[in-house]
Amino acid sequence: MEQSTWVDLPDVVVIELFRFLKDKDRAAAALTCKNWARLFKTPCLWRSRHFEMGGYRAHNNGSRACAFATLFGNYVRYLSISCSHPSYHTTKIFQRAIEDVLGKMRTSQLFEFELERLELERFWKYETPRDKLIACFVRFLKTQKYLKIFDMTAAQCNLDGGCRILQAVGNNSGYKVQDLFIEDFFHSRLAVFQNDRYKSAIYQFTNINYLGINYNCLSDEIIETFSKTLEGKLECMNIKVYRNDPHFHTIGGSQWSSLRRKCPKLKVTMWFESIGHSTDIIPVLVKEIPLKDLHIWTGYDDDVEWRLATTIDHIANSYANTLSMLSLELDNNHELVDDNILTLLQKCKKLNQLTLNANVVVSTIRAICLLRSEKKTTLQSLHLTACGLSEQEWTVLCQIKDEFAELIEQQGLDYKFCTDLLIDLGAM
Repeated sequence: MEQSTWVDLPDVVVIELFRFLKDKDRAAAALTCKNWARLFKTPCLWRSRHFEMGGYRAHNNGSRACAFATLFGNYVRYLSISCSHPSYHTTKIFQRAIEDVLGKMRTSQLFEFELERLELERFWKYETPRDKLIACFVRFLKTQKYLKIFDMTAAQCNLDGGCRILQAVGNNSGYKVQDLFIEDFFHSRLAVFQNDRYKSAIYQFTNINYLGINYNCLSDEIIETFSKTLEGKLECMNIKVYRNDPHFHTIGGSQWSSLRRKCPKLKVTMWFESIGHSTDIIPVLVKEIPLKDLHIWTGYDDDVEWRLATTIDHIANSYANTLSMLSLELDNNHELVDDNILTLLQKCKKLNQLTLNANVVVSTIRAICLLRSEKKTTLQSLHLTACGLSEQEWTVLCQIKDEFAELIEQQGLDYKFCTDLLIDLGAM
């Protein structure tokens, strides 16, 4: 094709062509002619950008990110940054590079800012680069007026630094932010919900649709305030309850009822991590929570009596009309929960997915399949790992799978059974 034909292509066609090219190919295509070189700088081509600024090539990654920010930083609307494989050396490089990048992008107006797994508590052992990094984020976020998505999951900030960042976002974009991802935003062991500065910052977010957060960042007062500031807006909460975070306070049923009434579309997902005892779990799981998904990993402690059966009974009695997904990793080899699981399946009429890793006898697996064949449960997906089976029991489990193979296929069920036996050849 003659060069003049390329030159005469409509701008909209050239821009659309650029959209499908990687950066390197875009740069090469821009050499075609002066018009293509001009269109190469079209703002809509550079709206979304991910910077990988860590790893063993941290210096080169940082330099490339800075070069991009110089040329196109003002055009970016969706920014994602990661710092993989941090070390003492790379964290200092990352801190200097991010200061340069965000400094060049202050006149941009982002809709989304994402920086996951910064893990300041785990990897950033020295205060100076950590404090400089926090100050850098605060300066940048003060310039952002239109953020809709803010994600600093697993940042592990200290209380002061985390509050400063939230205040910067809340003061300037709090009325705009729809999705707020702050799970593990603060480092562990902090009773964040008691801090007045934190409460002042979180109350500035008045447009939240999705909230990912830790239980130690919630309280009666905070939930009650959400029912006023987020009325008709909040639709999804993802709450993590972690062993090393303060979680011994109970948020009252009346507060959850009020939030549920003011936000009728609200669905809650809860994750319990390294928590197994019923006395820790049940006070958190008040029946008024509009709980849709529940995930419990008990952690490992075979010598402790966790009263797992009591926990399962509480779940069945409290969330029979709301629970649709349940994941139980019960790493305790002497507490039996078979009967309780069967009762839960019959009570929870909306339960669609169950993931179970526990000591379960083979007859219970057959009973679950029978419940489905008799339409006594709506369970569509079952991923079950039966721990501690003998070789003979494994053989019986294979027979059960064959017995219900036709049912599983005809109804399009996602039923998978496996065991922790070394002879196991994989999920069935």
